[in-house]
This record gives sequence, structure tokens and C-alpha cells, in this order.
Amino acid sequence: MSDNEKITRLFAALGADDPQGWAESEVAENLPQLARYRFLRALSQDIEAWDTASVSALRDGSDAEGSTGSDPTMDLGRLARHVAREMAFCVLRRLADPDSDGLSAGIRQQMPGWVLTETTPAGEPTHRSLDCLHEDLDTVVGSSPGTQPSRTVAAGWIWSSNLRPFCEYLAAEVEYDFDDSDWLAVDTALPETDDDQPRSAWYTYPLVGRDRVDLHIARSVDGDEVSVSVEGTVDSRVRSRVELLFDIMARYALAPE
Repeated sequence: MSDNEKITRLFAALGADDPQGWAESEVAENLPQLARYRFLRALSQDIEAWDTASVSALRDGSDAEGSTGSDPTMDLGRLARHVAREMAFCVLRRLADPDSDGLSAGIRQQMPGWVLTETTPAGEPTHRSLDCLHEDLDTVVGSSPGTQPSRTVAAGWIWSSNLRPFCEYLAAEVEYDFDDSDWLAVDTALPETDDDQPRSAWYTYPLVGRDRVDLHIARSVDGDEVSVSVEGTVDSRVRSRVELLFDIMARYALAPE
């Protein structure tokens, strides 16, 4: 199989409208079109995740922070800042983790990634990566009290045997159809994780349905537990149900039918 044919198939797997045209551009013009398309595709997923429910959840969080409601313009400004912050977080997270787009393991292993690097004032690369910028966003943006809602929905640990039902129930809460291909991606990535490592080294899997949540997981090397953190913007009902899900998955070992 030629490089052109291989790249064409990868563009087709990403859902490109003209996979052959994209592939020909990459090969003939020596441009990183596959990485470019993959990155933009991931950002389009983040954009499409914004719907009425997502905005309502952010508005609820804004109201909970003490908005008086006396000036509608101020409320819209607060909401706009929240939306801008959420999208900035998504962009930085996509830059830090190319594999956060939920592709199957087989496709992901053939895909190019990317890295954001520092340069000197003259534009020469220093070969030092600007990694995990999303983790420090809140130290710069909206660092004053009451400027944005917390992204953490719930965090804790569950039994490893409960990880798939946990994923399925969590996906159901945001109306995402978690199927065998989703589980394959999670199950394949889990053995390479270690919850003693920084959170940035955990595996992240997005669940984008009515709401969007990011599932961060890492296994306990010396035990049967999996450390889990769920982040996103959800309403109080979903937050309570996810917290209950953590409690059940840590207390009981679920048996398959």
C-alpha cells in the first residue's frame, strides 16, 4: 500500500469529505494535513458539544456564584467569559493530548500527533515542550474568587472490575452511546497508566452527548482499584448521580449477567 493510499484511508476514518484530496495535499506538498485535520476535528467536537443544556448548566453555575440578576448585560458578560474559558481549556487540552479525541486504538496508533514547543526570541526552537497548559489555566484566567465554576464533577476510586459499567452509566448520564469500540480504547490504554503519576499522565476519554464530560483514569499498580476523575460542566442533578455512582462502584463488585 502506498503512502497516499494509507493516508487516504486514515482521512476516511476521520470522516473527511475528500480524503483523497487531503492525502494528495499531504504527500505532494509535504504538509502535515492529517495532523491538521485531526486537531481541527477534535476542536469541532468541542464546539458541537455546546448546546442549550451546556449553556444552561454554565448559567446555573454563574448564578450559584452570586450573580444578582440586576443587570442582564453583566450576566451575559459573565456567561460569555465562562464559555470562552471552557473553549480555551478544550484547545489547550487538545494540544496537550492528541489522543483525547476517542479514536479506536488501531486508528490512533497510525495517527500523527503534535507538540507545542518554546522558541528563542529569534524563533529558534529550544526543544522544551509547553505541556499540560490546561492544568494551569485557572492560575492565570479568572483567578479571583467566583469567576468560574469548578470543572470537577466527582473524583475517587472504583474497583477495576466495575470500570466498564461505570463508563456505561456515566455515558448514559450525558446521553452518550458507549459501545464496544469505546471500551476497547479505554481497556487498551488502562494498563499503561499509574495513579501514582501526575494527573496529566492519566488516560483521558471524552464522553460527548447532551453534556460533555472528560473521564480521567489510572490504575493502581499494586491493587485492584482504578482512580477516576470526572470533569465537565453539568447540572446539580447529574453531579449528584455521578457522586452516587462513585459510591456504588467503590462499595460493590458488579457481576455481569
